[in-house]
This record gives sequence, C-alpha cells and structure tokens, in this order.
Amino acid sequence: MHCLTVIYPRPDDEAAFKAYYEDTHLPLAGQLPGLKTMRYAYPDAVGPGDVFCIFQGYFEDADAFGAAMGSEIGQRVAGDVPNYSPKGAQVFHFAVEP
Repeated sequence: MHCLTVIYPRPDDEAAFKAYYEDTHLPLAGQLPGLKTMRYAYPDAVGPGDVFCIFQGYFEDADAFGAAMGSEIGQRVAGDVPNYSPKGAQVFHFAVEP
C-alpha cells in the first residue's frame, strides 16, 4: 500500500476553505485513477504548529500512485490547490509499513 498525505496550513477564511474543499476538490480527488480510499480531517492541534486539514489517499503501490499523479486528473487535482489554499500545502508520499 502507498499513501499520499497532504497537510494544509490554517487558511484566512476557514469556512471558504471547507466549502470549496469538500464540495469541489474532494470529489475531483476521488476521481484519481487507482485510488483505493481517501480520508480527511480537521485535527485539533497538540503542541506547536498550525495544521488545519490533513488528507490521506491510498493506492496499491508506488507505481499506481505515480500513474495517478501523472494522469490528467492528477494534474487537475494538483492545479486546484491554489483555489482553496493560497498558502499552499505540504505533500508527502510513502510506502505503508506492515
């Protein structure tokens, strides 16, 4: 299993972020080819930091993840981020350890 994790900083307008993210971006991300499952959350902070939202998407393996991100939908998903998160996002991907 291979995991895509995206961490978003706190936006200036939290309500606008949530509305666009949930109504527009997540349905688009859900179309990524090979995506097995996805989850997101607005976590409570524990300690320093200002994380507002976390997304995780799971793929069969690194090749499936790479193919998804290189696809037309993958490019649209990446290009959509500034529409709701002008401060950007941190993106990680990794093999899930057993």
